[in-house]
Amino acid sequence: MKDFWNNYIVSFFTKYVNFEAMGKWLLSMAPKVVGALLVFIIGWWLAGIIAHIVVRGMERAKVDQGVREFLYSCVKIVIKIIVVITALSTLGMNVTTLVAALGTAGVAIGLALKDSLSNFASGVLILFNHTFKVGDFIEIGGQKGTVRRIELMFTTLATADNKRLVIPNSKLTTDMIINYTAKNTRRLELNVGVAYGSDILAVKKAITAALKSCSNVSWEKDPIIGIASFDDSAITFDIKVWVKTSAFIESQYMINENILAELNKAGVEIPFNQLDVHMIDAKA
Repeated sequence: MKDFWNNYIVSFFTKYVNFEAMGKWLLSMAPKVVGALLVFIIGWWLAGIIAHIVVRGMERAKVDQGVREFLYSCVKIVIKIIVVITALSTLGMNVTTLVAALGTAGVAIGLALKDSLSNFASGVLILFNHTFKVGDFIEIGGQKGTVRRIELMFTTLATADNKRLVIPNSKLTTDMIINYTAKNTRRLELNVGVAYGSDILAVKKAITAALKSCSNVSWEKDPIIGIASFDDSAITFDIKVWVKTSAFIESQYMINENILAELNKAGVEIPFNQLDVHMIDAKA
């Protein structure tokens, strides 16, 4: 084994490898390698700092949270790409050729990832058109949830039972969206049945008192109270009232409880389903 090493391996490197030239090349490249490493490390570190500075500036300007998160990702990615190209340039690589190659590769990748690019473009539209924002309660395709994150490709919702719903952004720009929290107030619709023979004015007065007892009711628009239908066992009143969007569900429960209390106080009967049977005497 020793003879093989001396006769073949050592002689091969001695004959074909110019160690002096290699040493000079390594010495000449050392500053470039060190410089490239410094550029890469410092640039990678600065990317996060600059992105955070941009986000803080947007926070002071009260920019929407979804836009802040989106731009944070974009700024960080762009700076890191610049850092990598600068580090390669420090090593002596032809950056122009590299950029041209990346452009060509980008076209091919874009064709292959057209769905992802569609999601990206849709994410930009969502953020800058303000279709909805983080914290809004929306419905799309029969699914409801609170918007938690708007990212480059996907939007994340939290459902009422705390499930995480991840929706591609392209779907959010092509399907119909219902934004329940776009306005400060929403119209709440309720109905209540009272017994036949009840005093209509007393019923309306009791319902109005119940609405006034609820602090979430908005009086910018007058509530609508009227008879909706004459059912088998009750006269059904329809109630349309505007309440604060942030307390929509709580308002429904509160108003129902208040109505029950006020109707009881006024002596108005709330009937249950019943059937009146009349016996006919066949001998008569």
